[in-house]
Amino acid sequence: MDFNFSEFINEFPDFFMRHYFMVGAWFVVLVMLIIVQFKLLTARLPKATSGQAVTLVNRNDGVFVDIRSSEGFAQGHIANSLNISASDIKSGKINRIDNCRDKPVILVGKDKFDSECFNSGRFLKKQGFTKVYILEGGILDWSSSNMPLSKKK
Repeated sequence: MDFNFSEFINEFPDFFMRHYFMVGAWFVVLVMLIIVQFKLLTARLPKATSGQAVTLVNRNDGVFVDIRSSEGFAQGHIANSLNISASDIKSGKINRIDNCRDKPVILVGKDKFDSECFNSGRFLKKQGFTKVYILEGGILDWSSSNMPLSKKK
């Protein structure tokens, strides 16, 4: 069966009228995806691979900030990382990293889809932190790369 573009164009208005709710929902989803992508592009929050993050911490006196819950942190975290939840960051409870405003701060989330890292990073940038990074892939990719995890508090 061949695709006929002119037939598609002729039938589209009829399809739209019969399925206006579905077309409207897809349009809303498309607009939301465009907005999210625009925010990601304009936020200027670079991602750091596991290796890059280790280099930033070791050579530039950076710090890992694990934004996961205390339960997730207790299950395994990057050694010497600080556990400051995303909600604490958003409410301004960042006194533990106040001295890191000009040092690399690497935010650690659960995986590459963790929007809390992005939101926390934007907040820290607004608070004057100049070198905020997001650990690419979060703790899931860190452990998948056979990087060490600690269970010490």
